[in-house]
Amino acid sequence: MAAIDVRIDKWKKRLLDLGKKNRLINYRETKRSNIKIVAPDLAELFRLLVVNETALEFPFPFEDFDDDEDEVSEPYTSSGDLQTNQTIKEQQKTLRNLRNKAKTALEEQGVNILYLSFGFLRWKENQDSDQIITSPIVLVPVSLTLESITSPFVLRLHEDEVVVNPTLKYKMEHEFGITLPEFDAHEDSITEYLNNLNKSVNKNKWEVAFETGLSLLSFLKINMYEDLDKNQDKIKAHPVLLGSAGDRSQIKTLPAEFNQYDHDRKTRAIDAFQVVDADSSQQDAILYSKKGVSFVLQGPLVLEKARPLQT
Repeated sequence: MAAIDVRIDKWKKRLLDLGKKNRLINYRETKRSNIKIVAPDLAELFRLLVVNETALEFPFPFEDFDDDEDEVSEPYTSSGDLQTNQTIKEQQKTLRNLRNKAKTALEEQGVNILYLSFGFLRWKENQDSDQIITSPIVLVPVSLTLESITSPFVLRLHEDEVVVNPTLKYKMEHEFGITLPEFDAHEDSITEYLNNLNKSVNKNKWEVAFETGLSLLSFLKINMYEDLDKNQDKIKAHPVLLGSAGDRSQIKTLPAEFNQYDHDRKTRAIDAFQVVDADSSQQDAILYSKKGVSFVLQGPLVLEKARPLQT
């Protein structure tokens, strides 16, 4: 393997948290961080939410009310489109927690961290291990909305792409030699995909659970990871990136014409567009940028003190 391939692999690995504390690897069910959807089943839920992009309501508990004879009636709950593994009271608390945290992440960091997981891989690190690790497989970005305190929570498909768990995919391929195939949400069948994966992991005595769970799954660096993964050919053809990987044969030195460049003699004042004064080293940096010369600019940046207005 070439040096650049090794370096790209290291870059990608550093962007992914492969430890057991990462819920993308070790999906631990807790009271408020996730909730399992038990109905409709996996295939129907995928069809409604992803294929048809239908907004789905969770069951909602209505307040007690008085009838015409001033007798208190029994409280009731709307059936909704989804059924979970929690009581209505606990479900409302969990959904509120998920919604609030997802909303905060979207507002403060500009990323969606709320995902509905379709299928879970149950596996062991080795055959002698007693610990079964559960990892989500297909991740569908979603949003939770609440119109008012008297309205049910509504689950909708988010604008981000449906992806195969990138962290699990990397770990399986590099540590176990198991490839998780790509999944096209608009072309492929979710049940067929999970069935085929289940067959391929049976030799390791692992299994795929056909379950769905709503949870906060944060992989903020996934965009950088995907850029590295999709643009490896471009990276291998870039002299600066090759140089950072140890191959400095393609790093060019400063062209002779720019060495000890005389800005005063070679640059007309009318062609200088600096909005503030610049010394010779700053002029060099501007020149290199305009001419497409790669360089490293070492600071610190010195700012001119503000002058008082003259009256």
